[in-house]
Amino acid sequence: MRVLFYYSGAENFGIGSLAAFLKSKGHDVDLVFDPGLGSNLFLNLSFLNRLVSEDTLLKKVVNYKPDIIAFSCITNQYQKIKDVANKIKSLINLPIIIGGIHPTSVPEEVIKEECFDIVCVGEGEEAFAELLYRLEKKESISNIKNLWVKDEDKNIHKNEVRPLIKELDKIPYPDRSLFHQYGVLTSRIVIMTGRGCPFECSFCVNSFIKNIYEKKNFLRRRSVENVMEELIFLKKKYKPKAFRFEDDVFAHNLKWLKEFRIKYAENIGLPFHCNLTPTTAKDSILGELKMAGCESVSMGVQSGDKRIRENILKRHYSNEAIIDAAKRINKYGIKLLTEFIFGFPTETPKEMWESVELNEKLNAYSTASFIFYPFPKTELTQYSVRHGYLTKKSMDEIIKTGKGSYHLSCLLKHPYIAEIYKFSSILPLFNKMPGPFKPLLRAVLNMKYGYIHKLLHIFSMPLIDIHEFIIRIVEIPKMIIKTRRVLRKI
Repeated sequence: MRVLFYYSGAENFGIGSLAAFLKSKGHDVDLVFDPGLGSNLFLNLSFLNRLVSEDTLLKKVVNYKPDIIAFSCITNQYQKIKDVANKIKSLINLPIIIGGIHPTSVPEEVIKEECFDIVCVGEGEEAFAELLYRLEKKESISNIKNLWVKDEDKNIHKNEVRPLIKELDKIPYPDRSLFHQYGVLTSRIVIMTGRGCPFECSFCVNSFIKNIYEKKNFLRRRSVENVMEELIFLKKKYKPKAFRFEDDVFAHNLKWLKEFRIKYAENIGLPFHCNLTPTTAKDSILGELKMAGCESVSMGVQSGDKRIRENILKRHYSNEAIIDAAKRINKYGIKLLTEFIFGFPTETPKEMWESVELNEKLNAYSTASFIFYPFPKTELTQYSVRHGYLTKKSMDEIIKTGKGSYHLSCLLKHPYIAEIYKFSSILPLFNKMPGPFKPLLRAVLNMKYGYIHKLLHIFSMPLIDIHEFIIRIVEIPKMIIKTRRVLRKI
């Protein structure tokens, strides 16, 4: 069968994995990619979207003559995806399936939309393959595990999830060619070596998804040999300058890491970036990472206040442990990128200042700051609803439209919303500001929120990850040119 995915903004691991899996079953798979230029640099510059017209994208959808259209969706992309799906439905009457974080969180709402016929909850490889098999054989699709299916009479068939795929080595590694044709792959290729996360942070979607699977086999890892095969293939085919491992926690298994270090140094030898936590930034781990070629790590601190971290976020480590972890990272000559979030329920301006003060002690190469986004059904979102930080109207808007952004908007009914915007806007800049100028920024933080903070936010955005920002600036023109070239072929 002919399967057509639609995605926007960046490479998507889920789509790459699904495409490879479906191709291995003999299906034809392609992608319509919208560069999403208006928000690709974390700023709302919607005029840039005119460089690649929606009509051209829709023309490719029609001309491909697909048997089924597929979307992957996070919450704050939902409205855009709904709009596109409705336009596709008006042009061609084909089944449309949607999966990803948002449909997995609220399938009962997503399946109500006229434009969506099938919702995939959780992992989709086996469910999607079974769906295509049954469609091809003209068999009923109403009882496929992981899928919620709307039949011709608008009845909704809700099916339980199947067990998680335990042996990830049996899945083909993601098909990058779909995104490469559009110039999406950069000189630093992103890769994942596993699925799941060992932690249960209250603000993260992982904590909710774990519960869907009753926390069984949630954290899984590919073998080093399997990862190395993919890396060798990617290095040879796409000639990257570096890799970026996007596992939620890359180095939680020392035995695995030691084997990886030896083979990575022998076969790849390129610098790489990965994610750590204060609890995994141990000497034994950092030594292996350094010898393997790790040049930088991201460490999620989230808040400088112990009460917020432990009572609100379920992140159980002290300020001293965070400072010691940062010292160890810097000792090994690995660049440290710290991450903070502002706007948690009950957070006060004093506690926001503590994030600034703690970050000052970490000697971070760069710092990212975000605004708390209430992803549906996470523990902290439910807390926010119970305690009046989120109204029913606001929660409905998030679920039905994907309202907001963790870069630009605070959706909580928060007593210190102006402070949230100020601190999130300025922290990346504060981190890089030479010492003599920091009193000036402190004074700006004490000022009433206004245009100066919005202006400083523009200067702060590149400092979230300077390397990544430069890559995007340099390589976005390539993405535009390649996208336009692909779409002209239709």
